[in-house]
Amino acid sequence: MSLHEKLGAIHAEGMEVDEKASETFGEVTWDEAEEKALVKKIDWRVFPMLCTVFGLSLLDRTNISAAYIAGAGRDLGLTAGTRYSVALLVFFIGYGLFEIPSNLVIRRLGARWWLSFLIISWGACVLGMGFIKTWEVLAVLRALLGMFEAGLFPGAVFIIGSWYKQYETAQRVSFFYMAALVASGFGPIIAYVLSLISVGNGMFAAGWRWIFIIEGIATIVSGFVAIFFLVDFPEKARWLTDRQRQIALTRVQIGSAARDFEHPNFAKVMRMLCNWKLGVFCLLYFIAAAGVYSLAFFAPIILRDGMGFDYTKAQLLSSPPYIFAIIASLCCAWLSDKYRIRWAILCGQALVGIIGLLIVLYTKPPGVRYFGLFLAVFGTQGNVPATLAYGQNQTPHVDRRGIYSAAMITIGSAGGVAGSTIFRSQDAPNYVPGMWTTLALQMLYIVVTFSMSMWMKRQNRRADNDRSVVLEGVESFRYAP
Repeated sequence: MSLHEKLGAIHAEGMEVDEKASETFGEVTWDEAEEKALVKKIDWRVFPMLCTVFGLSLLDRTNISAAYIAGAGRDLGLTAGTRYSVALLVFFIGYGLFEIPSNLVIRRLGARWWLSFLIISWGACVLGMGFIKTWEVLAVLRALLGMFEAGLFPGAVFIIGSWYKQYETAQRVSFFYMAALVASGFGPIIAYVLSLISVGNGMFAAGWRWIFIIEGIATIVSGFVAIFFLVDFPEKARWLTDRQRQIALTRVQIGSAARDFEHPNFAKVMRMLCNWKLGVFCLLYFIAAAGVYSLAFFAPIILRDGMGFDYTKAQLLSSPPYIFAIIASLCCAWLSDKYRIRWAILCGQALVGIIGLLIVLYTKPPGVRYFGLFLAVFGTQGNVPATLAYGQNQTPHVDRRGIYSAAMITIGSAGGVAGSTIFRSQDAPNYVPGMWTTLALQMLYIVVTFSMSMWMKRQNRRADNDRSVVLEGVESFRYAP
């Protein structure tokens, strides 16, 4: 019996592969202990540098707000009209447009060289912001910043999806996202310290310039370091032995059709983008991103206006819900991989978000409302990396994973724009329309996720019962609902 026949029989009987048994793919055989040692080695090589540069990217795209209140708003004339809003929004233009092209390039040039180039380039943009004298130049640099940063997040998700099995990705994508989120949480503190720097009596006496200069230099240095420490795709991993590299390649791929990577041309990319399943995954990520952005804008407002805290306390109290969200999300991601279930975790987190939003909206005691904020932040924040893992798991083809991650994050940029407009000043202090828009989106998320997962379960059963049914063009592949 061939490997595909064995796997098909296992699925048909509802059995799980015995993890203690040795595995054989072609001429490569390994046991559980060797695989665990290899995965541990991969973990330690993949994540440290990726998390570091993603944390820097979050710092570099948001440090404009810290510079604004440190004096850039006055010195560059950003307080007039919509100049500051323009400087913020131009970032998303390049960020949204260049994610898919970047994931097409990354495989040709190699992740290590391409991502390092992007890191150094956006670091140069941030450094340049420390020397500008007009808001127009700031807007141009912010647009370029969006173009160069566009490739990192989808590229990192693409890399992670290339190194790990279906039911190993959720906790690792969540760890990557949450670890960088922790790093970016120190951004305001770092910016405040840097703004205290003053050199001479001229241009460099302004502390806000040093926020851009120091953080820009740090990013450029990290870009050069990344050339040596960023991980590439498995077939290019020189830090593995030939045997380890072969195991790393075969353990994550099912069937020869999935192993053969082909650089897609324009027509093939268009066909991938027109896949209805990708449309569903993009819709789910749009909802997740919109919820995260809307709460990011709303949380300080409800703490200040709804609960009566002053500015300083409102800012300080905004952090604990996110710390809880990080811990809870990582636990749920571990459960999702451990018990090989996606839809229940995704829908459960969205449901927790709904409950939290209702508590914030309709209860009166400040302590109870604050508890609701913990649930709301976790419910929305946790589904961002979980949704990315969900989309990555539904294709065995490496080239499609790159397109899927880039397309989902591109649509997520639109979710960010939507999330920033949901809460209107005229709806203060309770922002009922914005709250119910967010609630409705979370309800839609549950319905779509459940429906999609049940469809995938049915397709898996069809493939188990009928050998002529081949999912995604690869024999023995099964969806991960």
